[in-house]
Amino acid sequence: MGLYVLTYACALVFVLAMGLRIRRPIALPVHVRWELYPVRHETAERVAYGGSYLEALNWWERPDKRSLWNELKYMAPEILLMRGLWKENRRLWWVSFPFHFGLYLMVAAFGLLLLHALLALGGAPALADGHPLGRLLDGLIVLAGWSGLILGNIGCLGLFYRRLADPELRDYASFADYFNLGFIFLFFLCAFAAGLGDPSLAGARAHTLGLLTAGSALEASIPGPSAAGAAAVVLASLLTAYIPLTHMSHMVMKYFFYHSVKWDDAPNRRGGKIEAAVRENLGLRPTWQARHVGADGRKSWREIAASEPGEMK
Repeated sequence: MGLYVLTYACALVFVLAMGLRIRRPIALPVHVRWELYPVRHETAERVAYGGSYLEALNWWERPDKRSLWNELKYMAPEILLMRGLWKENRRLWWVSFPFHFGLYLMVAAFGLLLLHALLALGGAPALADGHPLGRLLDGLIVLAGWSGLILGNIGCLGLFYRRLADPELRDYASFADYFNLGFIFLFFLCAFAAGLGDPSLAGARAHTLGLLTAGSALEASIPGPSAAGAAAVVLASLLTAYIPLTHMSHMVMKYFFYHSVKWDDAPNRRGGKIEAAVRENLGLRPTWQARHVGADGRKSWREIAASEPGEMK
């Protein structure tokens, strides 16, 4: 029962901490427009050459056309395959990709385990012995779980080696970077050891079913997790609570970077939300240390922007 309580508590920390992480960029003042093109939600014709709806005659009189499909075509390879790293630093990609994709596969395996548990609680016929859908689900759990464990361990070892052997990486790697990587590697290692004693991952299915019922749905004849399995559950729970408290939560912040900053080309219409947000920004009193700006905390952005260059000195 103690393992379930720990997992519940860590899941609660994850939800609260991630909620605070998401709330912060939402509550920040409106950002300065980047004007970078192509913007991926444009139509395919304009994305091809970096065009914008602003080039159309009387664009403000036309309906706003956006393509979610064009965004997904760009985001999916970037998130899942790390396309940007492949282009900019291919040597690092060879160890960073298995690390990240291993984590993705572990999340996918847990999602499949939850689906299996929900079907079991509902008495779904698909989980009857010999049913093809049940065998398919079991096979996907094993495939995702073992692929994630293998790739995750390879990626962790590879990143450790690259951080220690590459002078450029070693110079700016902090203690937190090594600690985070070691924490994740310890989880992968314990989960791999637990899997060696339970290749079909039946214990993982039983534990996930117990999570949904606080252990009441498990038969007394089912043995508890092994030492390695219990360690893997503890580490996975603690890691779930720990990630949103660190910079590793960038996986969620990417949404705001792309959609709320890089691809935000919404027009500033009179009387609209953007105009109201800009007016609010102009009332802020910045405290920049650059003397030529004159941001001393007393003058507002409106006063600074309205002054002549050098006047604020």
